[in-house]
Amino acid sequence: MIRCSSKLAGPIALFLCGICFAETPEEIRTRVLTQTKVVYTTDLRVPVAEYKGDGDPMTLEIVDLGDSEQSRVSDDGEVIFLSKPDAGRKPILDRLFKRAFELRIARALGGT
Repeated sequence: MIRCSSKLAGPIALFLCGICFAETPEEIRTRVLTQTKVVYTTDLRVPVAEYKGDGDPMTLEIVDLGDSEQSRVSDDGEVIFLSKPDAGRKPILDRLFKRAFELRIARALGGT
């Protein structure tokens, strides 16, 4: 029988529980795809280069750029910057969403 001091029992139990309930890569992917909320905003109060997003890893923001710039995805996959000319073009929207979710899933798999 292994004896454990009461000071170590809690942290050891938490560690072992984390091992038992760790998500598989497929579960992480499913979680990201099903639990991400999409938010659309037209109220950009700072220059696009300075926009940081809301900081919520479970929110994908779509920011309306108007006609001013080219559509793109932020480096962390948290924001899709969408130009007005691209808004109705399904192949471009598909590419932007695919890239955003690739980045988000990769970040979730990496634990960051």
